[in-house]
Order: sequence, then structure tokens, then C-alpha cells
Amino acid sequence: MPTSIGPTSTREPGKSASGLETGQLGRLSLASLAIASYTPAVGMALAPVLFFSAGGVNAWPAAFLAMIAVIGVGLAVVAFARRYVGTGSLYSYVGEVFGAWSRVLMAATLLLGFVLQLAGTTAIVGIFTGSFLSARGMGSALDLGPQIVIYAIAILVSATVAYRGLDTSVRVAVLLTVVSLPLVLLITFASVGSTGLQLDSQLDLGSMSMSSTFLGLAGGIAFLVSFESCTALAAETKDPRRNVPIAVMSIPVLLGGLYLLATFLQTPGLAAASDALAAGASPTAALAEQSGLGSGVATATDVVLALAVFASLIGFVNYGSRFFLTLAQDGLLPRRITSIHPRHHSPSAAIVLLAVTGFAVLAAAFLLAGDLLTAYNSIAVSIVYAWVLPYLMITVGAVVLLVRERALAPLTILGAAVGFAGMGWLYVNGIVNPPAPPIDAMSWVVLVGIVVLVVLLGVAYQRRVRSDG
Repeated sequence: MPTSIGPTSTREPGKSASGLETGQLGRLSLASLAIASYTPAVGMALAPVLFFSAGGVNAWPAAFLAMIAVIGVGLAVVAFARRYVGTGSLYSYVGEVFGAWSRVLMAATLLLGFVLQLAGTTAIVGIFTGSFLSARGMGSALDLGPQIVIYAIAILVSATVAYRGLDTSVRVAVLLTVVSLPLVLLITFASVGSTGLQLDSQLDLGSMSMSSTFLGLAGGIAFLVSFESCTALAAETKDPRRNVPIAVMSIPVLLGGLYLLATFLQTPGLAAASDALAAGASPTAALAEQSGLGSGVATATDVVLALAVFASLIGFVNYGSRFFLTLAQDGLLPRRITSIHPRHHSPSAAIVLLAVTGFAVLAAAFLLAGDLLTAYNSIAVSIVYAWVLPYLMITVGAVVLLVRERALAPLTILGAAVGFAGMGWLYVNGIVNPPAPPIDAMSWVVLVGIVVLVVLLGVAYQRRVRSDG
């Protein structure tokens, strides 16, 4: 199995070794797509309620720990991004330190992770669209049938945009992000004006439960994990060893800080709107009603955020498809997945595979869970668990890399240690202090899924080796 995918080994001028076009993205375009992929408006709308649902009025410490842990992991990722260029995200890095065995393990975890990420993001479209349609009198909008239609349309649209290439993806994703952010900011500050910040209760750490804080961390950190996915675009980026690290760190620093602030500002309003949340209203709709902005703003918010989530879908279809492409080129997935569109320079076959598997996983999760919110919460926690092992491997790998090179980088080593401890304990805490069923089973479901994928990918690779002589 290859140990690196480098930008210098090209098949023809302007093409990387993967067949993708080089130099398409500048620093601003890459960072913009990275940030837009996390749809800040949607993160501000949903991350606080996930932190709040576990920690109550002491929700902000979970948001703070999430930011710190992901920054630590980011410093470890940057250590590799400054040295290596690839299309397989962390998969392209880990083999440089641990060898071929680590790539199969990383491939299995990230394969599961990207499919879950697409499924979870599509579920968010279903939440906001269903909330909007329910408010307009369609009481069945959150049922399986209508939701399946919403999922199919959402994935088809985002896959089509990604299929048309990176330029189109960047333009559409950034536009959706810019349009959606002002309304969520309005609702957030209106909520503060209605309830105040209630500093006495929010800053009373004596009533904080560490187990609840880590449960909130497991749910809310889903809006930050996989932040390094933009490294999959390194081979298509200008000056990737300089620009990719900037794009990587923009997520935990900028968005991590934004979600922390949003959690602190929204917590009193979420507490006041608990009944509306329990009745199935989306968090922003509940906050808009509670703060006196009216049902019109609440309904408009659901529409705007449903559209904004498409920016995230577009981003992760681009990232995940390039990861699938890399696995196919290395013999872990079928050869047909290596197909590149001759005009749009997009991994067309990989996009189709990711879209189909993401849709299938989300539909199955809904069927098993019985309702949309339970399915979404289960997938959100599973996304985090799927990225725990990759982050543990990359943080250890960064330290090994620096020791081999005898490079003095105390900040990176400290960040790697913090990231390793935070992500490791997050998984352990899910077992020691499990959430309510069925979410409590997700730590084991993810583990079993990884084991199964390791076996399947290992067998596929051995067959490719034999067929290639």
C-alpha cells in the first residue's frame, strides 16, 4: 500500500497523482469552503441546545472543553499538513508515521465517519424542513414518508453541486452561509434581551456535573469534529503546505469560539423555551417565539436554516468523495470509484457512492429509532465516536513525527496531549456514564462497525494485491 500521495507525482500537467486538477483553490476559497461547510448559522442554532440538553444552565463549560480539545487535535493535524499533501484526509497522514496497518484502521473509521456525517447533516435538513411544514399545517412532515422525500432531494441537490466541481461548490456554500447568519444572530440577541444572561446560575460551577458536561460534549462537539476534512482538498489547493493549515485551524478557533459564545447567550432562553422544545419546535423557532419575535420569524428561520445546511452537505460530499477516491486508488474500494469527470474534474463515481450510502444509513436510523430526533441524536453522537480513534492516532502520530525529526514544538506536543486526553475521555465517559437509550449503545455500535469495516477493507486490499500480481 502506498505510504503517501504527493502533489509532485502527476499524470499530466495540471493534474495530481489522483487525477484531480491542481491549484484550483486559493487560501480564501479553501478557508471559505471549510467554514461554510460547518454552516455557522446552523451550528449556532443546534450546538447550544445539545450542550444545554445535557448540562442545563451550566452548558457553556461543555462548549469550552469542545473548543479546547479540537484546537489541540488541530495543532497535531497541522504538523502533518505542513509536511504532506494528500486527498485522503487523516488517512493520507497516518501511514507516514505508523505504516500500512494504520491506514487500513484509519480508512475504516473515516469511511464510517464520512457516511455518518452526510447522514447526520441531511437529518438536520429534515428537522428544519419538517418544523417549517408542521407550522404550515402539515402534521405528518416529521414522519418517515415525507422525511425520506426530503432526504432524497437534499442529497441529490448537494451531490449535483459537488459533481459540478469545486468552483460551483464554493460559490453556493458561501452564499448560503452569508444569507443565513444574520437571522440567527438576531434571534440570539433578542433572546438575551428577553431573558438576560442570568450570570448567577450560568457561572455557578458548584452545581455543574462533570458527567453531564461530558455527555453534552459528546453531542455538541459533533459540530466541530471532522474539522480537518478540508485537508482532502490539499492536492487541489495552491501552496497547500501553507494554506491548508490555516483553513484547518479556522474551524476550531473561529467556530469553536462562536459556538461557545452562542451557548452562553442562548442558554437562559433555551431554559425558558423548554416546553416548546419538548413539543418538537426547532431551537431557533422556540427562541424566536419565546423572545417575542413572533411566529413569522420562527417560520422564516426554519426555511433559512434548512437551506443553509446545504452548504454543509456540499462541503462534506466534496471531502468524503475525495476520501473515497483515495481508498479506491489504494485498492480498498473498487476501481470504478476512481472515475474523474473529464469536464468538472470531480470524483463523480465516489460522489454517487457517498450519496447512496449516506441516504441508506439515515433511512435505516430513522426506521430503527422510530422518530427523527432520536435518529439524529444517535447519529450525531456516533459521528463523534467515529472520529475518536482517528484523533487519538493523529495526536500520537504528531508527537512521534516531531520526535523523529527532533523538532522542538512544545505547543504542538501540548495540544496533542490535550486533544488525546479530551477525545479519549469523551469516549470512556460515554461508557462509564452512558446517556439514555438508544444513544447509550452508540459507542458499541460504532466500535463494531469499525471492526467490520477493517475486515472488509483488509480483504479487499489483499484481493487487489493478488489481482495486480
